[in-house]
Amino acid sequence: MLLTVCSNPDLLSVMYLVNQMINVLKIVAPIALIIAMMISLVKTVIANDENMVAKEKAKIPKKMIAMVLIFFVPTFIQVVMNIVDSSYEYNSCFVGATKENIAQAYLTKADNAVLKAEESLNYLDVEEAKLAINKLKDEEKQANYNERIDVVKETIKKKKEEEEAKKKAEQEQNKNDGSNVSGTGNLSTSGSYSSSGKGIAQPGVAQSREPDPSAAVNYWAGRKVISASNFVYPKDSKTGLPLGAWPKNYGSIPTQLTNYKTYGIFIMPTTPVDGVYNFVYEHNGIDFMAYFGTPIYSPVDGTLMYSEWGHTSNKGGDETAYSVSIKLNKAQTVQGQSVDTIFLTHMSGIRYRCSSTSSCNRKVKKGELLGFVGNAAGTSTSIGWAPHLHMTIYPGSNYNSGLTTWKIEAIYGMPKHAKGYKIKAGG
Repeated sequence: MLLTVCSNPDLLSVMYLVNQMINVLKIVAPIALIIAMMISLVKTVIANDENMVAKEKAKIPKKMIAMVLIFFVPTFIQVVMNIVDSSYEYNSCFVGATKENIAQAYLTKADNAVLKAEESLNYLDVEEAKLAINKLKDEEKQANYNERIDVVKETIKKKKEEEEAKKKAEQEQNKNDGSNVSGTGNLSTSGSYSSSGKGIAQPGVAQSREPDPSAAVNYWAGRKVISASNFVYPKDSKTGLPLGAWPKNYGSIPTQLTNYKTYGIFIMPTTPVDGVYNFVYEHNGIDFMAYFGTPIYSPVDGTLMYSEWGHTSNKGGDETAYSVSIKLNKAQTVQGQSVDTIFLTHMSGIRYRCSSTSSCNRKVKKGELLGFVGNAAGTSTSIGWAPHLHMTIYPGSNYNSGLTTWKIEAIYGMPKHAKGYKIKAGG
């Protein structure tokens, strides 16, 4: 409280004015009393009235005492203040209320206000800074601070223009995609691709061409591991190609995560079974064992390179194997290695269908829904049922040089080869 009062230039100015008034009264009041006393005495002498002269003479000591008191009262008050305020704290505010200290206080206030505006990039803080600058007497410093504030105003303007341009571009992109990435749900699908369950899904047989998604889901349903009635099979409105198997409740699934936790540039892409991560095996990438149909969100901001069926070696007869690749906006050094690409695979379905960066032609936001967890099975894993999301973080030129499992675990703050670690999509 004391520091606030004593460093406030406006309050110091009031204190300075009070000090000046006290100093003036100490001198003017006694002089005024002396003059008044002399005038009264002269009038009495002129009147030639001995009684009045005697009375006026009798008043002189009292008036002299009054003059002395007037002169010494401020000093007496100062002594009392020093006794009451032994640490001399509040009294020091009055003593420090000099022109030099007031000027310095105004300068400090202006400097703090300008720094706050530069950090916050907020128009209200800019206005506060301008008010503080206008009270400076030093024209050179005033001009210097005004130049800094002009830079802040220009930065705020550019930032606002960039945000508006980005928002407009996203709105246009979402309009073209026929989907909404800013809401929570509101996914649009173009109808069922198939519900017959027929196709080329065969256990342990690698796929040479894209299967009917419903055939794979019905195959798994026949093995009593999932219920086919819980899924739908939308198709891409532009190409008519399948988007895989989606949960039937897709309309309630958030399409854009908010309030997520960031681990460097990454967020957690999905939620494992019962929210618990368990290490599977060491390889280039990480596996999140999750329920079939669990939503998958973009772990980074970047550009969609492709989102389609394929691009994974272990395509068993009963897996649809949709994959997504994202190019980071800028290469990043992660765990001592430069990386610029994120690869997500073993997906039961994808939200966007495109085979190359040019055909995708879209930016993806961190936390944006990309697809759903699928299954990995067949020749390379020898696993009949293992729904999970595989994610690799790697240099765009060499998939095999991606970060190893334990390095990705470290990114997310998990112990090496962690088990029982509670996580959720977004972190």
